[in-house]
This record gives sequence, structure tokens and C-alpha cells, in this order.
Amino acid sequence: MSLLRKAGMGLAITSMAAMGAVAAGPANAAEGDPVFTAASGDLYGALALSRSSGNVAYAVNYGSWDSADNAAVSKCGGGDCQVVVHFANACGSVAQGADTRFGWAWAPTKAESETAAVDALGTSAPAFPDAGSSSPRKGKVILSACTDNAH
Repeated sequence: MSLLRKAGMGLAITSMAAMGAVAAGPANAAEGDPVFTAASGDLYGALALSRSSGNVAYAVNYGSWDSADNAAVSKCGGGDCQVVVHFANACGSVAQGADTRFGWAWAPTKAESETAAVDALGTSAPAFPDAGSSSPRKGKVILSACTDNAH
């Protein structure tokens, strides 16, 4: 049974220095997590985000947490890139709201992770004045990635 099916989804709110951020589910599925037992054949992934540039990058199908984290940060391309979510045998997504906040989530499937990332943000409106509508609206998924063995 995958880690995500054992752990379920929770809701956590966190903040980042230059921009707001919201995360659905635990920020990671870590080796020390009492519900996670690494097994032979597990594949790990990570999503990294740069606070200053808004760059987002992913790394999937790695054999360890550290290698997935390091690859995501390296691909992100900014000096301030940080891993915002780890996942094992699953999918991760990052969404951005009209107010420039970011939300992220992991789940057993791509559709579930995307929905959770958008739902974590709720609705938001762009800063005034906005050339488009200033009505609150849902965020949009800007990146999704899954390990090859995600269900």
C-alpha cells in the first residue's frame, strides 16, 4: 500500500518570505514518518520553488529522498530554490493563485494532487488595479509530476 493511502490528506498552511504559499497535505512523506516504510522499488520525487523568481522544477523516479531533492533544486535554477514537497510512489503539483501565492500538494494520482494544490489556495483576486477581472477565482496548476509507479 502506498504511503499516501496510509497517511491520507491533511491541510497545512505555511508562509514564504517574499510570496505567500499554501500546502495541502504534509510537506513531505519522510523516511522518519511513522506511516512510511521504504521498500525496494520505491521511487521518490520532489518539487522545488524559487521565492525570488517563481521558478518551479520537479525531479521524479529517483532512488532516494536526497537525490530527488537535490535534482529538483538543481533544475529550479535559482539560488534560493527550496523543496516544497516530496513524494514517494505518487504525484506532486504546484498551483498559483491570482494573488501570486503558491500552493502545493501530493496525492496518489496526478488529478488528486492538482485538485488538492488548487483547493489549498482557495479563491484569490489579483492586486488592484488589474487589467482583467478583479473577481476572486481559483488558482491554476503550473506544474505536475508523478513517479512512474504512481497509482
